[in-house]
Amino acid sequence: MPLELRSNPAFFASRRAVWLQWVVVGVFALSWWRGENLIADLARQGENVADAALAARKAATAVQASLGLATVEVIVGANDTLERIFRRLQLSVTDLATLRALPDLRKQLDRLRPGELITFNVQNMKLMGLERRLSPSETLQVTRAPDGFDSKVIVNPIEREVRTAEGVIDTSLFHATAAAGLDDRVALRIADIFQWDIDFVLEVQPGDRFRVVYERLSQDGKEMGSGEVLAAEFITGGKTFRAVRHENAAGLGTYYTPAGKSLRKAFIRAPVDFTRISSRFNLFRLHPVLNSVRAHRGVDYAAPIGTPVKASGAGRVAYVGQKGGYGNVIEIEHANRVRTVYGHLSRFAAGLRAGEHVDQGKIIGFVGMTGLATGPHLHYEYLVNGTHRDPQKVILPEQPPLAGPALAEFRMATAPLLAQLERGPASPTNAAASVTPSTAATAGAVTASGVRPRSR
Repeated sequence: MPLELRSNPAFFASRRAVWLQWVVVGVFALSWWRGENLIADLARQGENVADAALAARKAATAVQASLGLATVEVIVGANDTLERIFRRLQLSVTDLATLRALPDLRKQLDRLRPGELITFNVQNMKLMGLERRLSPSETLQVTRAPDGFDSKVIVNPIEREVRTAEGVIDTSLFHATAAAGLDDRVALRIADIFQWDIDFVLEVQPGDRFRVVYERLSQDGKEMGSGEVLAAEFITGGKTFRAVRHENAAGLGTYYTPAGKSLRKAFIRAPVDFTRISSRFNLFRLHPVLNSVRAHRGVDYAAPIGTPVKASGAGRVAYVGQKGGYGNVIEIEHANRVRTVYGHLSRFAAGLRAGEHVDQGKIIGFVGMTGLATGPHLHYEYLVNGTHRDPQKVILPEQPPLAGPALAEFRMATAPLLAQLERGPASPTNAAASVTPSTAATAGAVTASGVRPRSR
Protein backbone atom coordinates (compact mmCIF):
# COMPACT_ATOMS: atom_id res chain seq x y z
CA MET A 1 0.00 0.00 0.00
CA PRO A 2 1.44 3.42 -0.91
CA LEU A 3 2.56 5.50 2.02
CA GLU A 4 0.35 8.42 1.02
CA LEU A 5 -2.76 6.23 1.27
CA ARG A 6 -1.77 4.66 4.58
CA SER A 7 -1.32 8.12 6.05
CA ASN A 8 -4.62 9.43 4.62
CA PRO A 9 -7.44 9.41 7.30
CA ALA A 10 -10.17 9.54 4.64
CA PHE A 11 -8.91 6.28 3.19
CA PHE A 12 -9.22 4.44 6.50
CA ALA A 13 -12.63 5.97 7.17
CA SER A 14 -13.94 4.63 3.88
CA ARG A 15 -12.44 1.20 4.58
CA ARG A 16 -14.09 1.12 8.02
CA ALA A 17 -17.44 2.04 6.45
CA VAL A 18 -17.18 -0.84 3.98
CA TRP A 19 -16.17 -3.24 6.75
CA LEU A 20 -19.14 -2.16 8.92
CA GLN A 21 -21.50 -2.66 5.98
CA TRP A 22 -20.28 -6.26 5.58
CA VAL A 23 -20.67 -6.86 9.33
CA VAL A 24 -24.28 -5.64 9.21
CA VAL A 25 -25.00 -7.85 6.19
CA GLY A 26 -23.48 -10.81 8.00
CA VAL A 27 -25.55 -10.22 11.14
CA PHE A 28 -28.77 -10.01 9.12
CA ALA A 29 -27.84 -13.14 7.20
CA LEU A 30 -27.16 -15.03 10.42
CA SER A 31 -30.43 -13.81 11.97
CA TRP A 32 -32.32 -14.81 8.83
CA TRP A 33 -30.67 -18.27 8.85
CA ARG A 34 -31.46 -18.81 12.54
CA GLY A 35 -35.05 -17.59 12.10
CA GLU A 36 -35.61 -19.76 9.05
CA ASN A 37 -34.25 -22.81 10.85
CA LEU A 38 -36.37 -22.08 13.93
CA ILE A 39 -39.48 -21.71 11.80
CA ALA A 40 -38.68 -24.91 9.96
CA ASP A 41 -38.09 -26.82 13.20
CA LEU A 42 -41.35 -25.62 14.72
CA ALA A 43 -43.29 -26.28 11.54
CA ARG A 44 -41.92 -29.84 11.51
CA GLN A 45 -43.04 -30.29 15.10
CA GLY A 46 -46.55 -29.33 14.04
CA GLU A 47 -47.91 -29.75 17.57
CA ASN A 48 -50.67 -31.84 15.96
CA VAL A 49 -52.09 -28.69 14.35
CA ALA A 50 -53.52 -29.42 10.93
CA ASP A 51 -53.54 -25.84 9.75
CA ALA A 52 -50.14 -25.00 8.28
CA ALA A 53 -50.82 -21.28 8.60
CA LEU A 54 -51.36 -21.72 12.32
CA ALA A 55 -48.03 -23.56 12.62
CA ALA A 56 -46.33 -20.70 10.79
CA ARG A 57 -47.96 -18.19 13.16
CA LYS A 58 -46.68 -20.18 16.14
CA ALA A 59 -43.19 -20.17 14.69
CA ALA A 60 -43.34 -16.44 14.10
CA THR A 61 -44.35 -15.79 17.71
CA ALA A 62 -41.44 -17.91 18.90
CA VAL A 63 -39.04 -15.88 16.75
CA GLN A 64 -40.48 -12.68 18.21
CA ALA A 65 -39.99 -13.96 21.74
CA SER A 66 -36.42 -15.04 21.02
CA LEU A 67 -35.64 -11.52 19.80
CA GLY A 68 -36.88 -10.06 23.10
CA LEU A 69 -40.00 -8.32 21.79
CA ALA A 70 -42.42 -7.16 24.46
CA THR A 71 -45.76 -8.51 23.13
CA VAL A 72 -46.33 -11.95 21.62
CA GLU A 73 -49.78 -13.03 20.40
CA VAL A 74 -50.47 -16.77 20.32
CA ILE A 75 -53.39 -18.46 18.56
CA VAL A 76 -54.26 -21.62 20.48
CA GLY A 77 -54.04 -24.79 18.39
CA ALA A 78 -56.35 -27.80 18.48
CA ASN A 79 -54.12 -29.78 20.86
CA ASP A 80 -52.38 -26.93 22.62
CA THR A 81 -51.85 -26.76 26.36
CA LEU A 82 -50.28 -23.96 28.36
CA GLU A 83 -47.18 -26.12 28.84
CA ARG A 84 -46.77 -26.61 25.10
CA ILE A 85 -47.13 -22.90 24.47
CA PHE A 86 -44.55 -22.09 27.15
CA ARG A 87 -42.08 -24.53 25.61
CA ARG A 88 -42.72 -23.17 22.14
CA LEU A 89 -42.01 -19.64 23.35
CA GLN A 90 -39.01 -20.92 25.36
CA LEU A 91 -40.44 -19.51 28.57
CA SER A 92 -39.51 -20.72 32.04
CA VAL A 93 -41.35 -23.84 33.23
CA THR A 94 -40.78 -22.51 36.75
CA ASP A 95 -43.04 -19.57 35.92
CA LEU A 96 -45.59 -22.02 34.57
CA ALA A 97 -45.49 -23.97 37.84
CA THR A 98 -45.96 -20.72 39.78
CA LEU A 99 -49.04 -19.85 37.71
CA ARG A 100 -50.52 -23.31 38.14
CA ALA A 101 -50.00 -23.13 41.90
CA LEU A 102 -52.71 -20.46 42.02
CA PRO A 103 -56.04 -22.37 42.09
CA ASP A 104 -58.06 -19.77 40.19
CA LEU A 105 -55.39 -19.33 37.53
CA ARG A 106 -54.98 -23.06 37.01
CA LYS A 107 -58.69 -23.35 36.28
CA GLN A 108 -58.68 -20.39 33.89
CA LEU A 109 -55.50 -21.26 32.00
CA ASP A 110 -55.73 -25.04 31.62
CA ARG A 111 -58.97 -25.01 29.65
CA LEU A 112 -57.82 -23.41 26.42
CA ARG A 113 -60.12 -23.00 23.43
CA PRO A 114 -58.72 -23.75 19.94
CA GLY A 115 -58.55 -20.59 17.87
CA GLU A 116 -58.58 -18.16 20.80
CA LEU A 117 -55.91 -15.48 21.20
CA ILE A 118 -53.64 -15.21 24.25
CA THR A 119 -51.29 -12.24 24.56
CA PHE A 120 -47.96 -12.77 26.34
CA ASN A 121 -45.78 -9.92 27.59
CA VAL A 122 -42.21 -11.18 27.25
CA GLN A 123 -38.94 -9.43 27.92
CA ASN A 124 -35.61 -11.13 27.30
CA MET A 125 -37.26 -14.57 27.30
CA LYS A 126 -38.92 -13.83 30.66
CA LEU A 127 -42.69 -13.82 31.16
CA MET A 128 -43.83 -10.45 32.45
CA GLY A 129 -47.57 -11.04 32.08
CA LEU A 130 -50.38 -12.32 29.89
CA GLU A 131 -53.97 -11.56 28.92
CA ARG A 132 -56.76 -13.95 27.99
CA ARG A 133 -60.37 -13.14 27.08
CA LEU A 134 -62.57 -15.29 29.33
CA SER A 135 -65.87 -14.09 27.90
CA PRO A 136 -67.15 -11.19 25.80
CA SER A 137 -67.23 -9.07 28.95
CA GLU A 138 -64.29 -10.42 31.01
CA THR A 139 -60.53 -10.43 30.43
CA LEU A 140 -58.02 -12.22 32.67
CA GLN A 141 -54.91 -10.10 33.25
CA VAL A 142 -51.77 -11.58 34.84
CA THR A 143 -48.72 -9.48 35.76
CA ARG A 144 -45.40 -10.39 37.32
CA ALA A 145 -44.96 -9.42 40.98
CA PRO A 146 -41.90 -9.52 43.26
CA ASP A 147 -43.10 -12.75 44.86
CA GLY A 148 -44.72 -14.39 41.83
CA PHE A 149 -47.71 -13.22 39.80
CA ASP A 150 -50.78 -11.10 40.45
CA SER A 151 -54.02 -11.61 38.54
CA LYS A 152 -57.33 -9.84 38.14
CA VAL A 153 -60.37 -10.03 35.90
CA ILE A 154 -61.13 -6.84 33.99
CA VAL A 155 -64.87 -6.40 33.45
CA ASN A 156 -65.70 -4.76 30.13
CA PRO A 157 -69.46 -4.07 30.29
CA ILE A 158 -71.73 -4.95 27.40
CA GLU A 159 -74.23 -2.19 26.64
CA ARG A 160 -77.70 -3.22 25.50
CA GLU A 161 -79.68 -0.80 23.35
CA VAL A 162 -83.32 -1.68 22.70
CA ARG A 163 -84.25 -1.22 19.05
CA THR A 164 -87.23 -1.86 16.79
CA ALA A 165 -87.03 -3.20 13.24
CA GLU A 166 -89.51 -4.42 10.65
CA GLY A 167 -89.51 -5.81 7.15
CA VAL A 168 -91.39 -7.58 4.37
CA ILE A 169 -90.62 -11.08 3.15
CA ASP A 170 -89.52 -11.15 -0.48
CA THR A 171 -87.64 -14.42 -1.00
CA SER A 172 -86.91 -15.62 2.53
CA LEU A 173 -86.95 -14.59 6.17
CA PHE A 174 -83.14 -14.41 6.20
CA HIS A 175 -83.08 -12.07 3.20
CA ALA A 176 -85.74 -9.83 4.74
CA THR A 177 -84.02 -9.57 8.13
CA ALA A 178 -80.70 -8.81 6.42
CA ALA A 179 -82.40 -6.03 4.44
CA ALA A 180 -83.62 -4.63 7.77
CA GLY A 181 -80.06 -4.52 9.09
CA LEU A 182 -80.49 -7.55 11.35
CA ASP A 183 -78.10 -10.46 11.68
CA ASP A 184 -79.00 -14.12 11.17
CA ARG A 185 -79.44 -14.67 14.90
CA VAL A 186 -82.60 -12.55 14.83
CA ALA A 187 -84.01 -14.53 11.90
CA LEU A 188 -83.30 -17.81 13.67
CA ARG A 189 -84.89 -16.49 16.86
CA ILE A 190 -88.06 -15.41 15.05
CA ALA A 191 -88.38 -18.87 13.51
CA ASP A 192 -87.76 -20.45 16.90
CA ILE A 193 -90.32 -18.28 18.71
CA PHE A 194 -93.18 -19.03 16.30
CA GLN A 195 -92.21 -22.60 15.36
CA TRP A 196 -95.31 -24.06 17.06
CA ASP A 197 -97.68 -21.90 14.98
CA ILE A 198 -95.85 -21.19 11.70
CA ASP A 199 -93.98 -23.56 9.40
CA PHE A 200 -91.26 -21.26 8.08
CA VAL A 201 -90.30 -23.76 5.37
CA LEU A 202 -93.74 -24.32 3.87
CA GLU A 203 -96.08 -21.51 4.96
CA VAL A 204 -94.11 -18.27 4.67
CA GLN A 205 -94.88 -16.37 1.44
CA PRO A 206 -93.71 -13.14 -0.24
CA GLY A 207 -95.56 -10.20 1.28
CA ASP A 208 -95.59 -11.61 4.82
CA ARG A 209 -94.41 -9.06 7.37
CA PHE A 210 -92.42 -9.10 10.60
CA ARG A 211 -91.57 -6.64 13.35
CA VAL A 212 -89.19 -7.14 16.28
CA VAL A 213 -88.11 -5.35 19.43
CA TYR A 214 -84.59 -6.56 20.13
CA GLU A 215 -81.33 -5.79 21.90
CA ARG A 216 -78.33 -4.39 20.04
CA LEU A 217 -75.09 -5.18 21.87
CA SER A 218 -71.96 -3.05 21.94
CA GLN A 219 -68.76 -2.91 23.95
CA ASP A 220 -66.37 0.02 24.14
CA GLY A 221 -68.23 1.58 21.21
CA LYS A 222 -67.86 -1.53 19.04
CA GLU A 223 -70.96 -3.28 17.68
CA MET A 224 -71.26 -6.90 18.84
CA GLY A 225 -74.44 -7.96 17.06
CA SER A 226 -77.89 -8.67 18.43
CA GLY A 227 -78.94 -9.93 21.83
CA GLU A 228 -82.36 -11.17 22.90
CA VAL A 229 -85.51 -10.67 20.87
CA LEU A 230 -87.79 -9.01 23.44
CA ALA A 231 -91.01 -8.93 21.41
CA ALA A 232 -91.98 -10.03 17.92
CA GLU A 233 -94.85 -9.93 15.45
CA PHE A 234 -95.31 -12.00 12.29
CA ILE A 235 -98.16 -11.61 9.81
CA THR A 236 -98.77 -14.47 7.37
CA GLY A 237 -101.84 -15.74 5.55
CA GLY A 238 -103.96 -12.94 6.98
CA LYS A 239 -103.15 -14.01 10.56
CA THR A 240 -101.13 -11.98 13.07
CA PHE A 241 -98.95 -13.75 15.62
CA ARG A 242 -97.41 -11.84 18.52
CA ALA A 243 -94.95 -12.83 21.21
CA VAL A 244 -93.25 -11.12 24.14
CA ARG A 245 -90.38 -12.40 26.27
CA HIS A 246 -90.83 -12.72 30.03
CA GLU A 247 -88.42 -14.10 32.63
CA ASN A 248 -89.62 -16.19 35.54
CA ALA A 249 -88.23 -16.03 39.08
CA ALA A 250 -85.34 -18.31 38.08
CA GLY A 251 -84.33 -15.97 35.25
CA LEU A 252 -85.51 -18.32 32.49
CA GLY A 253 -86.93 -16.42 29.52
CA THR A 254 -90.08 -17.75 27.84
CA TYR A 255 -92.23 -16.28 25.06
CA TYR A 256 -95.94 -15.68 25.62
CA THR A 257 -98.84 -14.20 23.73
CA PRO A 258 -99.93 -10.75 24.98
CA ALA A 259 -102.66 -12.58 26.93
CA GLY A 260 -100.12 -14.66 28.87
CA LYS A 261 -100.42 -17.96 26.98
CA SER A 262 -97.11 -19.73 26.39
CA LEU A 263 -96.18 -20.06 22.71
CA ARG A 264 -94.37 -23.28 23.52
CA LYS A 265 -96.73 -26.14 22.81
CA ALA A 266 -96.40 -29.56 24.36
CA PHE A 267 -95.10 -30.83 20.98
CA ILE A 268 -92.86 -29.57 18.18
CA ARG A 269 -94.66 -29.69 14.85
CA ALA A 270 -91.62 -31.00 12.93
CA PRO A 271 -88.94 -32.72 15.06
CA VAL A 272 -86.17 -32.34 12.46
CA ASP A 273 -84.68 -29.55 10.33
CA PHE A 274 -85.89 -30.82 6.96
CA THR A 275 -85.36 -29.69 3.37
CA ARG A 276 -88.78 -30.75 2.07
CA ILE A 277 -91.74 -33.02 2.81
CA SER A 278 -91.28 -36.06 0.60
CA SER A 279 -94.57 -37.72 1.59
CA ARG A 280 -97.58 -36.47 3.53
CA PHE A 281 -100.16 -38.17 5.72
CA ASN A 282 -102.35 -40.20 3.31
CA LEU A 283 -104.43 -43.26 4.10
CA PHE A 284 -104.54 -44.25 0.39
CA ARG A 285 -100.96 -43.69 -0.75
CA LEU A 286 -99.25 -45.83 -3.41
CA HIS A 287 -96.18 -47.18 -1.60
CA PRO A 288 -93.00 -46.30 -3.57
CA VAL A 289 -91.23 -49.57 -2.68
CA LEU A 290 -94.08 -52.10 -2.49
CA ASN A 291 -95.93 -50.50 -5.47
CA SER A 292 -99.30 -51.09 -3.82
CA VAL A 293 -101.87 -48.92 -2.08
CA ARG A 294 -100.87 -48.74 1.56
CA ALA A 295 -101.84 -46.18 4.17
CA HIS A 296 -99.11 -43.69 5.01
CA ARG A 297 -99.89 -42.85 8.62
CA GLY A 298 -97.21 -40.21 9.12
CA VAL A 299 -95.17 -37.49 7.45
CA ASP A 300 -91.81 -38.03 5.74
CA TYR A 301 -89.37 -35.17 6.31
CA ALA A 302 -86.49 -35.37 3.81
CA ALA A 303 -83.10 -34.39 5.24
CA PRO A 304 -79.44 -35.38 4.78
CA ILE A 305 -78.27 -38.55 6.52
CA GLY A 306 -77.05 -37.70 10.00
CA THR A 307 -79.37 -34.72 10.57
CA PRO A 308 -80.32 -34.70 14.30
CA VAL A 309 -83.84 -35.84 15.21
CA LYS A 310 -85.41 -34.35 18.35
CA ALA A 311 -88.09 -35.62 20.69
CA SER A 312 -91.19 -33.66 19.68
CA GLY A 313 -92.41 -33.63 23.27
CA ALA A 314 -91.41 -34.67 26.76
CA GLY A 315 -92.11 -38.30 27.54
CA ARG A 316 -90.84 -41.80 28.27
CA VAL A 317 -88.96 -43.81 25.64
CA ALA A 318 -91.10 -46.90 25.00
CA TYR A 319 -89.02 -48.61 22.30
CA VAL A 320 -85.56 -48.31 20.73
CA GLY A 321 -84.50 -50.78 18.05
CA GLN A 322 -85.40 -52.26 14.67
CA LYS A 323 -88.95 -52.94 13.54
CA GLY A 324 -89.79 -54.18 10.02
CA GLY A 325 -90.21 -51.47 7.39
CA TYR A 326 -89.50 -48.76 9.96
CA GLY A 327 -85.86 -49.83 10.15
CA ASN A 328 -84.25 -48.21 13.18
CA VAL A 329 -87.16 -46.72 15.09
CA ILE A 330 -87.88 -44.92 18.37
CA GLU A 331 -91.29 -44.75 20.06
CA ILE A 332 -92.06 -42.28 22.86
CA GLU A 333 -95.09 -42.25 25.17
CA HIS A 334 -96.32 -38.81 26.28
CA ALA A 335 -98.99 -37.45 28.60
CA ASN A 336 -102.68 -37.63 27.64
CA ARG A 337 -102.20 -40.96 25.80
CA VAL A 338 -100.11 -39.46 23.00
CA ARG A 339 -97.46 -41.59 21.29
CA THR A 340 -94.88 -40.48 18.68
CA VAL A 341 -92.85 -42.65 16.30
CA TYR A 342 -89.51 -41.83 14.58
CA GLY A 343 -88.53 -44.22 11.77
CA HIS A 344 -85.75 -44.97 9.23
CA LEU A 345 -83.05 -43.60 11.56
CA SER A 346 -79.40 -44.15 10.70
CA ARG A 347 -78.50 -44.49 14.38
CA PHE A 348 -79.71 -43.65 17.86
CA ALA A 349 -78.36 -41.05 20.28
CA ALA A 350 -75.60 -42.49 22.45
CA GLY A 351 -76.93 -44.14 25.58
CA LEU A 352 -80.62 -43.86 24.67
CA ARG A 353 -82.53 -46.67 26.37
CA ALA A 354 -86.16 -47.74 26.67
CA GLY A 355 -87.70 -46.51 29.90
CA GLU A 356 -85.75 -43.26 30.22
CA HIS A 357 -87.38 -39.82 30.27
CA VAL A 358 -86.57 -37.33 27.51
CA ASP A 359 -87.33 -33.62 27.39
CA GLN A 360 -88.82 -31.82 24.42
CA GLY A 361 -86.10 -30.98 21.92
CA LYS A 362 -83.61 -33.59 23.16
CA ILE A 363 -81.69 -35.26 20.31
CA ILE A 364 -82.74 -38.91 20.22
CA GLY A 365 -81.40 -40.09 16.85
CA PHE A 366 -80.23 -39.18 13.38
CA VAL A 367 -81.85 -39.22 9.93
CA GLY A 368 -81.18 -42.29 7.80
CA MET A 369 -82.84 -44.63 5.30
CA THR A 370 -83.03 -47.95 7.13
CA GLY A 371 -85.99 -50.25 6.53
CA LEU A 372 -88.26 -49.65 3.51
CA ALA A 373 -87.00 -46.25 2.35
CA THR A 374 -86.04 -44.88 -1.07
CA GLY A 375 -84.04 -41.95 0.29
CA PRO A 376 -82.88 -40.37 3.56
CA HIS A 377 -85.76 -38.99 5.59
CA LEU A 378 -87.49 -39.10 8.96
CA HIS A 379 -90.82 -40.92 9.05
CA TYR A 380 -92.78 -39.28 11.88
CA GLU A 381 -96.09 -40.48 13.34
CA TYR A 382 -98.39 -38.91 15.92
CA LEU A 383 -101.00 -41.09 17.67
CA VAL A 384 -103.76 -40.17 20.15
CA ASN A 385 -105.39 -43.05 22.03
CA GLY A 386 -103.83 -45.42 19.49
CA THR A 387 -105.30 -43.58 16.47
CA HIS A 388 -103.00 -41.99 13.90
CA ARG A 389 -103.41 -38.25 13.38
CA ASP A 390 -101.89 -36.04 10.69
CA PRO A 391 -98.80 -34.52 12.40
CA GLN A 392 -99.15 -31.39 10.26
CA LYS A 393 -102.79 -30.71 11.11
CA VAL A 394 -103.41 -32.13 14.58
CA ILE A 395 -104.17 -29.49 17.22
CA LEU A 396 -101.21 -29.59 19.57
CA PRO A 397 -101.83 -29.43 23.34
CA GLU A 398 -101.01 -26.07 24.92
CA GLN A 399 -99.10 -25.27 28.08
CA PRO A 400 -101.13 -23.90 31.02
CA PRO A 401 -101.45 -20.08 30.74
CA LEU A 402 -100.28 -17.64 33.37
CA ALA A 403 -102.86 -16.82 36.03
CA GLY A 404 -103.31 -14.84 39.23
CA PRO A 405 -100.29 -12.89 40.56
CA ALA A 406 -98.03 -14.37 37.85
CA LEU A 407 -100.30 -12.96 35.13
CA ALA A 408 -100.46 -9.54 36.82
CA GLU A 409 -96.67 -9.41 37.07
CA PHE A 410 -96.38 -10.48 33.43
CA ARG A 411 -98.71 -7.72 32.23
CA MET A 412 -96.86 -5.05 34.17
CA ALA A 413 -93.42 -6.20 32.99
CA THR A 414 -94.29 -6.64 29.32
CA ALA A 415 -96.55 -3.60 28.76
CA PRO A 416 -93.68 -1.28 27.65
CA LEU A 417 -92.34 -3.88 25.19
CA LEU A 418 -95.77 -4.52 23.68
CA ALA A 419 -96.34 -0.77 23.36
CA GLN A 420 -93.03 -0.40 21.55
CA LEU A 421 -93.92 -3.34 19.29
CA GLU A 422 -97.25 -1.68 18.51
CA ARG A 423 -95.60 1.64 17.62
CA GLY A 424 -92.97 0.10 15.39
CA PRO A 425 -90.05 2.09 14.00
CA ALA A 426 -90.78 5.80 14.36
CA SER A 427 -89.15 6.90 11.10
CA PRO A 428 -88.99 4.11 8.50
CA THR A 429 -86.21 4.64 5.99
CA ASN A 430 -88.07 2.67 3.31
CA ALA A 431 -91.18 0.62 2.80
CA ALA A 432 -89.40 -2.72 3.01
CA ALA A 433 -87.26 -2.50 6.11
CA SER A 434 -86.33 -0.09 8.86
CA VAL A 435 -84.65 0.08 12.26
CA THR A 436 -85.23 2.58 15.06
CA PRO A 437 -83.51 2.76 18.47
CA SER A 438 -85.74 3.00 21.51
CA THR A 439 -85.98 6.32 23.31
CA ALA A 440 -85.18 4.34 26.44
CA ALA A 441 -82.25 2.67 24.79
CA THR A 442 -80.04 2.61 27.83
CA ALA A 443 -82.63 1.14 30.17
CA GLY A 444 -81.16 -1.95 31.67
CA ALA A 445 -77.78 -1.30 30.09
CA VAL A 446 -74.65 -2.11 32.04
CA THR A 447 -72.77 1.17 32.36
CA ALA A 448 -70.27 0.60 35.15
CA SER A 449 -67.00 -1.17 34.59
CA GLY A 450 -65.04 -2.76 37.34
CA VAL A 451 -62.22 -5.06 38.35
CA ARG A 452 -62.70 -8.28 40.27
CA PRO A 453 -59.37 -9.06 41.98
CA ARG A 454 -58.09 -12.58 42.49
CA SER A 455 -55.83 -13.59 45.35
CA ARG A 456 -52.39 -14.94 44.69
